Amino acid sequence: AVVSTQSTGNNLSPGLQLKNLQNHIVEFSKDQHGSRFIQQKLEKATDGEKNLVFKEIGTSAYGLMTDVFGNYVIQKFFEYGTDAQKAELVSLLKGRMIHLALQMYGCRVIQKALECVTKAQRHELVKELEGNVLQCVLDQ
Repeated sequence: AVVSTQSTGNNLSPGLQLKNLQNHIVEFSKDQHGSRFIQQKLEKATDGEKNLVFKEIGTSAYGLMTDVFGNYVIQKFFEYGTDAQKAELVSLLKGRMIHLALQMYGCRVIQKALECVTKAQRHELVKELEGNVLQCVLDQ
C-alpha cells in the first residue's frame, strides 16, 4: 500500500522504514515530507537499505538532482552513500557539470559532491568547469 506523505509536521507514520516505500522512492523523493523522511533515514541506514533506495532511484537520479526536493536525497547519497554509489553519481555528473552548475538545485548537488568525493573524482569534475567559470559566475 502506498503511504501518504500527508502528515503532521515532518513525521510520517511512526515506525515507517525505507523498505515500506519500496516502488515509490522516486515519488517520495519529489515530495517535501517524503524527501525529508528519506534524508533522515539515509543518515542511519544500513548499506542494504541504501542499496534498496539507490537501486530504485536508478535512472531518475539525474532528474532528482534538479528537483526542488529530490536534490536533497542525492546530496545525502554523496554524504552517506557507499563509495560505489558516490562513484556512480559522479559518473552521472560527468558531461553535465555546466548544466547543473547553472541550475538552481543542481548547483547544490555539485557543491555537496565536491565536498564528499575523493580528490581524484573532485579533480575530474572541476576540470569540466575550466573555461566556463565566468559563465557560471555571471549566470543569474
